Amino acid sequence: MKNPKQVHETIVIERLLPNCRDHVWSAWALIEKKKAWFGQGMTKMEFRPGGAEHLTNVSDMGTHTNETRYFEIADRERIVFAYSMALNGRIHSVSLATVVFADHGGGTRLTYTEQMCVIPPSDGAEGRKHGWTALLKSLEEFLASDTMMSA
Repeated sequence: MKNPKQVHETIVIERLLPNCRDHVWSAWALIEKKKAWFGQGMTKMEFRPGGAEHLTNVSDMGTHTNETRYFEIADRERIVFAYSMALNGRIHSVSLATVVFADHGGGTRLTYTEQMCVIPPSDGAEGRKHGWTALLKSLEEFLASDTMMSA
C-alpha cells in the first residue's frame, strides 16, 4: 500500500538500571520526580488505574500534546497505559504501552513495550523509539542524581 491510512508497529526498549526497583518506581509514580525527567510541560498526573496524564510541549514544529490514561498499575511491577500524540491538535499516533520492572543484580531491569497505531503523516515508530530512548536516558540521568528516594 503506497499511502496507508494507518500503520501498526511495536517497539521494545530495555534498560538495566543500577538503582533498586523502589527508586526507579518512584520516578514514574511521583509527579515531581516524573516532571524532572519526562518534562516540565506535564500539567496533570493521576497515577492510578483510570487516572489521566497531560503534557504539552512547544517546539519549532508547533504544539505537541500527549494525553495518557492509566489502565493497570501493579505496584513496583507493571504500568499499563494508553496515550495519544498530537501536533497542533492533529493526533498522529495512538499507543498501548507496558512498562515492566524486575530486579536485576541489585538494580532494575526496565522493559518498555509499545504497540502503536500510526496515522500518517507522522514520525511513526522511529519517532516514538527516538523519543522514548531519549526519555529513558533522561530517567537514567535523573536517577543518578536523585537524592529524594521515597516512593
